Amino acid sequence: MRVLKRLLPGLLSLVLLCGCSGQTEYASGEVKIRDTSTLGKKTTYNLVTIEPTEVGRTLDLSVSQSWQYTKSVSSGSSQYRLKELRVSRNQYVEAGQVIAVLQGLGSQSDAELKELEIASYRSGVTEMLEYYKAQVTAAKALPQETASQQNTRRLKIEYAELELEKYQLQSDYTLKNMEATLTALQEAAGEKELVAPISGTVHSICRYEEGQIMEANTSVCTIYGAEGMRFVGLSSSGCFVYGREMTITLGRSSRSKTFTARVVSSPEVSAPSYNNTMIILEIDATDDELPATDGSATVSYTVLSDVFAVPKNALKSQDGVSYVDILEGDTVCRRSVVKGPQAGSTVSILQGVKLGDQVVLSSYNS
Repeated sequence: MRVLKRLLPGLLSLVLLCGCSGQTEYASGEVKIRDTSTLGKKTTYNLVTIEPTEVGRTLDLSVSQSWQYTKSVSSGSSQYRLKELRVSRNQYVEAGQVIAVLQGLGSQSDAELKELEIASYRSGVTEMLEYYKAQVTAAKALPQETASQQNTRRLKIEYAELELEKYQLQSDYTLKNMEATLTALQEAAGEKELVAPISGTVHSICRYEEGQIMEANTSVCTIYGAEGMRFVGLSSSGCFVYGREMTITLGRSSRSKTFTARVVSSPEVSAPSYNNTMIILEIDATDDELPATDGSATVSYTVLSDVFAVPKNALKSQDGVSYVDILEGDTVCRRSVVKGPQAGSTVSILQGVKLGDQVVLSSYNS
């Protein structure tokens, strides 16, 4: 027992000496340094290798739909029964497509009676026109041997012609009103098809169900024109510059669609009195239907190309001087740098590092 106690210090020293190799191990992109001052303790460094890269930015912008062309389809000035509604909300329609079929509430006999009344009036107008034309002919046949007779004849001709023209105007006006009434009666008694005035997306529809009576001047649906669809968002970041390309995602989850869009108006090209944070986007030409929903726009662009860059957390500062930690062999050295533009979590380095340098991001002991 006494012999073992005497040998224990020597054995412990031997173990300490054998446990301190001081070598550098490389594994899975991490550099592991075995500390020579403490038994079994290692420091692990997470590194990034300096090499030319691109520094880019990606920004998101919530956008709302806005339309240059909006058309509301009205039922008309009379009551109708909704016979058939052929569209639904968010449905895409083509110009001229039938949207709804309406059934008039009027009586067919009323229209037939008005037709007889118009026919009778036309017959009476024909007879009266012949009468007034005969008055003009009679005035022209008056004697004109003396100056007095000539003057009398001229005045009677002018009077007869004015009476003819007056009756023609009055009868034409009356006939137009009667025909308009007939058209209204025919529409009120028959079916009426409502068609889409423009191509686009049905944004809203009336709450009437088929078979119900619609009040006069009911808005059956509102169509947002496809060619006039734009998206508006607010941003003061300065990244959504005029003409920049980006993507817009519309819809939700599995029904979402992505389109390419461009900035068509931004603060630097807007009038001074205009909203200085408004961004207007326009989708490029596409054959796909555009969902009638708001969406999100994403812009990705390159700030600098072919530059050295490091993650933001690798950059440190002391007394106003920026620096990074560089691993040289088994030694960590501090190196002052000149930083450039930052894009997101990446900072470009203009001076202070060279190709192949190992920049320390973090370290831990184990």
